Amino acid sequence: MLIPAPGRFACGVILVLELNVLMLAGTLLKDLIKKLELHQVGTVMLLSMLIAVTMLIRQIVAFSIPEMAIQLGFIMYLPTVSSFFIGYMFGDPYSSLRNSLAKNMKHSLLYSIFALVFFLLRDIAGFGTITLLTNHGVQEIVLFNSGKIDALVFFATIPGALVCTAGILILYVYVINKLEIVKNAELIND
Repeated sequence: MLIPAPGRFACGVILVLELNVLMLAGTLLKDLIKKLELHQVGTVMLLSMLIAVTMLIRQIVAFSIPEMAIQLGFIMYLPTVSSFFIGYMFGDPYSSLRNSLAKNMKHSLLYSIFALVFFLLRDIAGFGTITLLTNHGVQEIVLFNSGKIDALVFFATIPGALVCTAGILILYVYVINKLEIVKNAELIND
C-alpha cells in the first residue's frame, strides 16, 4: 500500500482512512459471520463486503475530490488485499468482538501513524510540499523548491519509497535489538 502510492500526504490520508474503515467493517462482519455460523461462506462474504466497501469509498472520493480519485486509481484497492489487513482479518477466529476490535484497531492505528509519517516525509522530501485535503480539494503548501535538490526528488518515486521503507525497517530492527539488549541486561541484574 505504501510503495506504489503517490508520495503525497493527502493520498496517504485517504488510504489510511480507507484502511481503518475496512478494518472496522471487516472485524464487525467477521463477528457477525461467527454468530450466524456462516463459516462455509464466511470468507466469500467477508471479501465481497470488503470489496464493496472499497468501491463505496472510491466513489465517495471520486465525488468529493475527483483529482485525488484519478491520482490514486487502482491503488485504492490495495488496502483490501494487503497482507497487513488480511493477516488481521483472518487471524484469531475464537476471539470475542471486543478483543478483536481492540486488537485490530490498535494495530491499524499504529500502522496508520507509521504510514502518515511515511507519506509526510515522502511529500516533503520528494516535492518540497505538504498536501492537505480541504473543502475545495487538495491544497499544496510549498516549503521549498525540490527541483533544486535532485537527490530529494528520488524519494517521490517508487524506488525512493522502497529505499525509505528499507531505511525505516533497518532503524526499527536496530531499535528493537537495542531494547532487547537493555531488557536482557535488566533481567540479568535482577
